[in-house]
Amino acid sequence: MEFETWSTPFEIGTIWLVDLSWGTETWSLTKPDGSKYEISGSETHLDCDLVARIFHEDTETLYKVYYGVVNGFRCLDEHGLTEIWNSNRPQMNTFLVKNHGWHKESPLTFFMGHQEELSHMLVTNDECLEVICQEPPKILRVGHVPLKKNAT
Repeated sequence: MEFETWSTPFEIGTIWLVDLSWGTETWSLTKPDGSKYEISGSETHLDCDLVARIFHEDTETLYKVYYGVVNGFRCLDEHGLTEIWNSNRPQMNTFLVKNHGWHKESPLTFFMGHQEELSHMLVTNDECLEVICQEPPKILRVGHVPLKKNAT
C-alpha cells in the first residue's frame, strides 16, 4: 500500500462530514423500445458528480468539496478500513492511497480513473469517504459557522 499527500485547508484538526450528495445534471432511463424517462438533477451537480460538505471544527469553517468525474466512491465507518488503519498511513484528515484492498477487489474501477490508481481519502471521527476521480476535487470555503451558546 502506498500513500501520498493531499493538501487541503482541513487536513489537520477535527473534521466532520456534514452531508454527501451524488447526482447528475440529467438522469435518464431508456426502455428497449426506445422510449425514455428523463429527470432533471440538482443544480449542484451541473459540473460535478459528487459533493461533500465538510465542517472543520478547529476553524469553525464549512467547506464544499466538488468531485468532477467520479469513477467510484464509498462512504463507510472507519471500522471497514482496518487494512489502511493498520498500515503506516499519514496522520492527516486527507491523503491519497493506492494498492489497498478496494483496489484489489475493483481493479477496473481504479484503471478507469486514470490517476495512477490513487483514490482520495477524507477521514473524520465518524466516517471515511474514499473517491476515485479523474481530477483532484475542487474545494470551496463556504464560510464561518458560529458556535451557539446555551441561553440559560
